[in-house]
Formats: sequence, structure tokens, C-alpha cells
Amino acid sequence: MTEQKGYTLPKIGYLYHYPRLDHPTDNFRLEIHISSEPTNKHFDVLRTQFPVKSEAGNIKQLKVTHPWNFEKLAQVSAGVVSMEDRKGRKEDAFTFGGKLTIENQEKQVVCILVSSAPILEISGMTPNHMQFVEEVEILFAKIQAEYSDHQIFEEKLTKAEPFALYLACLEALLEKYEYLDHKIETEFQLLIYLHSQKNRLEAAGLINRPVPRLTDLFK
Repeated sequence: MTEQKGYTLPKIGYLYHYPRLDHPTDNFRLEIHISSEPTNKHFDVLRTQFPVKSEAGNIKQLKVTHPWNFEKLAQVSAGVVSMEDRKGRKEDAFTFGGKLTIENQEKQVVCILVSSAPILEISGMTPNHMQFVEEVEILFAKIQAEYSDHQIFEEKLTKAEPFALYLACLEALLEKYEYLDHKIETEFQLLIYLHSQKNRLEAAGLINRPVPRLTDLFK
């Protein structure tokens, strides 16, 4: 840890935790440290934003900064988690929902998002994640278009169990791309990625019942 003036600054800006195959009951987790001042040793998060369920049941954007004297717990909806540093640089993640805990400390705010579904880093270093997230957002947009009242869609999205939602999206995209007669290279790569993720979950014993259909989660 970096020590300055008698207090401790975070040694990380953010950290993803992925369960191991031999511990399938672990949760996926994204830990974000919002520091009162930069460490200049990593991506120093100045602010972060989560899509959370509001009291009305729809989705609002919760922007967290240091210091933090507001809600300590929140239900996160499927969507993008954004982080920004003091130089205007951004890092994003995609979540299928989860529970957010916010802890205010003297020199930092610690945000911990825990989910039963993978939390995906979105960056140039993770092109498969980026393509998968784009396809998931298209799926959501098509379902949302079927509702004249978008709040109803958001209410159903926030009620969906994260892992079931993730599996349903995987299955929907496998059905979409598996039987295309003519696939371009990026579609081949996406299909390989989708199969690898499903096979990994099956190997861990996490798919032990029929995969829910996406339309059933929004009935």
C-alpha cells in the first residue's frame, strides 16, 4: 500500500474477481476504490456510475464520488458500470445485475459489486467482451421496443436473476449465430467465445437445468 501523510491510499483503482472452476459457488465481484487524491500508480478512479433500481422500480444512474454520505447498499441492474479518472480517461464494465455495497473511508470510498453472473471488463484488451456486450445490448433494445412503457421493461430487467439473464443471453446469441450460412470473421470469433463460456459453466457444474429463454424472463 502507498503511505502518505499518515494515511493509506488504495494500491489498486479497481479489481475484477472471477471464481475458479474448482470453487463454482464463488461470486463474481468488481471492487472499485475511489481515492481522495491520485496515487499515480494505477488508474485512479475519481468517480464511478452504476445503473441501479430506484424506489419507483425503474433504473437510475447512481454516481459515486469521494466523500460519500448517501446510501450504503443498492441493487444494480444489468448495464454498464463506468469509471473515470482525473484526466478524463474512462474504463467500463458490463454487469447482468448484482448487489452493491458502498463504504466511506477517510481517504477513499470502496464500492464492491457482487453478482452471480460474470462482470465483464470492456476495453480494447477484451474484444470478445466488447462484441458480446454489443450483442446483448441489441437483444435488450429489441425487447424494450416491444413495450410502450419503457419503465415496465426496466422493472422486469431489474427483477431478472443475473445468472439466469446471462445464460439466457448466451443461449439467444448461440441460436442467432450458430446456423448462419455465411459468417464473417468477427462472427466466427464471437461464436467461439460463446461456446467457450457455456462450456466453462457446464464444466463447473453451473448449468444443471434447462437454460431459460430470454423472452420468458420478460413475460
